[in-house]
Amino acid sequence: MTARWPHALALLCLLLAGCAIPPAEPLRTNALLDQVPADVPHRTRSGRTLIVFPAEARAALDTQQMAYTRAPHELAYFARNQWAETPPQMLAPLLVRTMEATGAFTAVVAPPHATEAAIGVRTEILDLVQDFAPQPPVLRLALRVRVEDEATGRVLGTREIAVQEAMREATPAAGVQAANTAMAQALRELAAFVLAQLP
Repeated sequence: MTARWPHALALLCLLLAGCAIPPAEPLRTNALLDQVPADVPHRTRSGRTLIVFPAEARAALDTQQMAYTRAPHELAYFARNQWAETPPQMLAPLLVRTMEATGAFTAVVAPPHATEAAIGVRTEILDLVQDFAPQPPVLRLALRVRVEDEATGRVLGTREIAVQEAMREATPAAGVQAANTAMAQALRELAAFVLAQLP
């Protein structure tokens, strides 16, 4: 019986230690920007190639952290909700898919690619924030787009596109849904702007 005491004591210690272990931290939710417009403007194929350069963003938005605000001039990030990739990384394939759907180009490519007949599109994310100050809260999205003739370096046009999409409730998940709706709208406007710059 004495020989069993060390084993019983060890088992009791393990059980007590198990009870003292705090519960596991909730898993972080990774969200996607993956919605493209259901309808995009079309035009006759131009015979040009479109180069979609990698999107950019200021440092506060060039992160997987999901931004929100409750007051002017303030920015914070959710602790348990984040983007699966940075917003510029998620925007790039959406731009390619949207511009391909216009049917206006012989090819829509990403760098490196060189051709004398190429048009270049450069995009910057200026704003992507869940704003809880207004009621109902809104998702703010703003893009700056620049269209260039890659052969001459001439800027054909620049534009800022700003969209506000109401959120159905004040939650990160509702913000993600609103962000996808806003992105689809912004991409539709962006495609129309790019097509308008073609000769």
